[in-house]
Amino acid sequence: MQLIDSVHFHILVKESWDNNYVRCSSCNETHLKTHLIPVTDPSILTALDQIQVKCKLCDQSNIERGNIEYHINNICQKAIVTCPANEINCPWIGLREELQTHLTPNSSDLLTSNTQIQEKFESTCDKYCILEESYGQFLPFSTIDLQQRQFQNQDIAIAVKALLINKRRTYLDLFNKGITSKSVSIIASVLYNDTLLETLGLRNNLICDTGIQYLAHALSTNSCLQRLDLNNNSITDTGVRLLADMLRTNQTLIKLTLSYNRISNEGMNVLADVLINYNSTLQWLCLVGNSGINNSSTHSIINLIKHNKSLTTLNLEGCSLSWWSKAQICFYQTIYFKSNLNLTL
Repeated sequence: MQLIDSVHFHILVKESWDNNYVRCSSCNETHLKTHLIPVTDPSILTALDQIQVKCKLCDQSNIERGNIEYHINNICQKAIVTCPANEINCPWIGLREELQTHLTPNSSDLLTSNTQIQEKFESTCDKYCILEESYGQFLPFSTIDLQQRQFQNQDIAIAVKALLINKRRTYLDLFNKGITSKSVSIIASVLYNDTLLETLGLRNNLICDTGIQYLAHALSTNSCLQRLDLNNNSITDTGVRLLADMLRTNQTLIKLTLSYNRISNEGMNVLADVLINYNSTLQWLCLVGNSGINNSSTHSIINLIKHNKSLTTLNLEGCSLSWWSKAQICFYQTIYFKSNLNLTL
């Protein structure tokens, strides 16, 4: 929605923590809703659509605002797309810039039948002893810990995908396996429809914001995963925004850990906003060691404590909050009667 006051256009206005106010994502100023008037004049709307903007996915600039959706859906090389053969069960999902490589005749990812898909997965799992040797069946355990096995990160992603497709796992721990964004895309392609996996541990990997894009996209429709561990993955505020967009619709995730990443005050504000206005199911949020979160986030944290009704644990230990900010936060926790919130500063 576009809103205008007497001196300034406010574009892409988002809700703030108080429903009587709106915040402009362009200038970051907050305004009373009653002071703003929706823009309906066709000539003004046309002028707004001609404003040059930058794509947040690929950083291409000089795109007319009215064409940004077309750019993302048809041109952007960093947008997530599926294989054109997905209707015949090709499970590939990835960046548009990787699609042509996938479609080459020798690509091992292009699988055109259920039999080929199963054979590919079984050969990968057999290679890494994830299948029982005597029966050739997937291990019957609902939990698997791959920390003691050294795989190539893309191979492990294919093996994990096989495990998920065969619906035998409720817990996967991929701690410190060198998992990259490309590997995450393989795993994420199964999460869309997975109905068993409850915990996914991806701590100490190389996922970064690009990998978060895959995960967030998949978890927007996933209705099973309850815990996601993303500690130490070089995630920035960009990745947090993608996760926040996911949390707007996801009503299953109850534990999210984002410790020791590169999250700053902007990311903290985004998380506070989504947990106040949109998400009412997340119970555990851990942001330990994100030194970019400092005193400027005090107001957002206090508002989060005041207005959120689902969080039972909020851990901000090791962030850059001063003793005075911590004192204010604890004070407001007391006066808002939030003794049930396990708050660590």
